[in-house]
Amino acid sequence: MNDKFLVLPVRRIPPLGEFLHALKIKPTGLAAQLFTCVYNQLFVWSDDLRAQYDQYYCVEYPTLAAYLELTHEVYLDPAELEKTHILSVESLGGVLEEAYDDNVRDTVLACIRNLEDGHED
Repeated sequence: MNDKFLVLPVRRIPPLGEFLHALKIKPTGLAAQLFTCVYNQLFVWSDDLRAQYDQYYCVEYPTLAAYLELTHEVYLDPAELEKTHILSVESLGGVLEEAYDDNVRDTVLACIRNLEDGHED
């Protein structure tokens, strides 16, 4: 997988309102419009590699790890492989683009990790 891909293992996909709230964004402003696009990139338009494996490739590949490594060149820790969704996001753009000096990629990823940690029990 090239650097333009982002692989995001998550236990659950947060609702849009929870995602915006975690980023401290009011749901009716311009920032909400901007970060709704980010939400869509990450959680709506992404490919769920785990779902693809379960639905199509579990007969062809003995394990999810083998499928990810051989077909997508994705290497995950065992703890990440246990997550419910393994999202593959292509064409990160806008505020997530690393080439953009003021990108918020790390902030958004930290927010998602915090949402994950908040729901682990």
